[in-house]
Amino acid sequence: MKYSALIVLALLAACTSLASPRIESNSILDRHDMLILRDSDMLQSAVLTWPWPLGRSPFEEIGNEKLGLKSASRRLNDRYDRESELGFRPAEVSIAFATDRLPFRSFGYQPREEFETNVSTSWLSEWTAGNLQLSFVDNPSDGDEFRLDGSYISLALGNWVAAIDQVERWWGPGWDGSLLLSNNARPVPAISLTRISPDAFENRFLKWIGPWTFTTFMGQLDNDEGTRPGSDALLFGMRIDFSPFGWDWLDIGLNRTAQWSGDGRPGDLDTFWRLLKGEDNRVAGVTFENEPGNQLAGVDYRLKLKDWKIAQYGQVVGEDEETYLPDANMLLFGIERWGELRDLNATWRIYYEWADTRAGHLLAEPDSPLRQNTFNIAYNHGIYREGYRYKSRSIGHAMDGDGLMRSLGGFIARDNGDLWGMKLRDYAINRDGAGPNSVSIDPLDGTSIEFFGEFEFPIYESSELRLRIGIHYIDEKNVRTGISDDDIGGSISISKQL
Repeated sequence: MKYSALIVLALLAACTSLASPRIESNSILDRHDMLILRDSDMLQSAVLTWPWPLGRSPFEEIGNEKLGLKSASRRLNDRYDRESELGFRPAEVSIAFATDRLPFRSFGYQPREEFETNVSTSWLSEWTAGNLQLSFVDNPSDGDEFRLDGSYISLALGNWVAAIDQVERWWGPGWDGSLLLSNNARPVPAISLTRISPDAFENRFLKWIGPWTFTTFMGQLDNDEGTRPGSDALLFGMRIDFSPFGWDWLDIGLNRTAQWSGDGRPGDLDTFWRLLKGEDNRVAGVTFENEPGNQLAGVDYRLKLKDWKIAQYGQVVGEDEETYLPDANMLLFGIERWGELRDLNATWRIYYEWADTRAGHLLAEPDSPLRQNTFNIAYNHGIYREGYRYKSRSIGHAMDGDGLMRSLGGFIARDNGDLWGMKLRDYAINRDGAGPNSVSIDPLDGTSIEFFGEFEFPIYESSELRLRIGIHYIDEKNVRTGISDDDIGGSISISKQL
């Protein structure tokens, strides 16, 4: 909470107003709509990175002959018009209840604690936007009863927006997980810079990059590790999305994150410059004392066959570096399909996703010691002993390191905005049972099935109640002890504008 105070001061100092000029990673429906438009060549920006600035594009209205496009463009245009209005928006309140155990966090909304409630207010002016969200949770797992998660203040700088924020970031094409940045851990207080319009370069040597976007941030971790070297490190990230040669059927993302600085560690500009150059392996003069940080980097893509309404996507993230390329990689691959149900006035999407967070794929060095033991590497580090985690939860995939997950999911979205779906998972957690893992210190094999829905109910004119529900069943076996356990539970969230 000590770093969250910076956000409060900035918000109070800039009380000029907001709607939310960005789409967060908590709405499956918004992402589904955006992909429908992207896959129909109506959206010129890749849909791989969240938050996604709403100012990037208004959405063209579609005629009656195309149900999915018409619904998606209408919903996004309604949101664009609503949140482009200058001034304050009505405050919104929400309350959520959940059982003590929920499935792995994935793209979309899920309560973090058994009870939480929040109130938020937002505003927009010609140059600034912001959102102040105050939450209270009962019996928090990390000790923070009061939170500012979801708050930000931003300033438009031409085609760029600078912000002080504490918002969830999701980088990559996965639906059930992201290897580098996901919404599994609570959001990190940060300063950020994001390009708004994806316009291609006019320079003839750079024009081949096509439409591109860029975002970077510097955040403050707070892992409550006392004075241990490396605790309370900074978290740096940068990402570029582009569609080479203007190909609208291929979106590519290149990204890096790094833990650096912190108690007892160098945090000067020279250290940061060496980190940017990738000089963080202990060779050529790099020692324990001057090693700049713990760095991860990777590439992801989404390749679509729009005539068949099929897309294949993947993500590769390396825990190490060899010849300036990611090494000791984790992998994620998936395939998705979408279409229409005219009898139900609805659209649908299904996906299959496979992810492995063992850092043992595509190793570049044939005699590397990593080949002898590829477990206990992912999301761990010798200096930053808490690892790639925040408030004891993985910043990357919700499985944490050394996990394997196969997911099958799908949902239906009605024209009125109602959505319901399900997902089935089969997984193995902390497979060798030796290294640090925020989910389980023992190896687990499990399956889960989850049903979820999002609905809006009119109360009176221009006022609606938003309801989100989730029901799940989990069956797990502790591989070390042989003991099996199962669980049935769920969550419910209700929100309303005042």
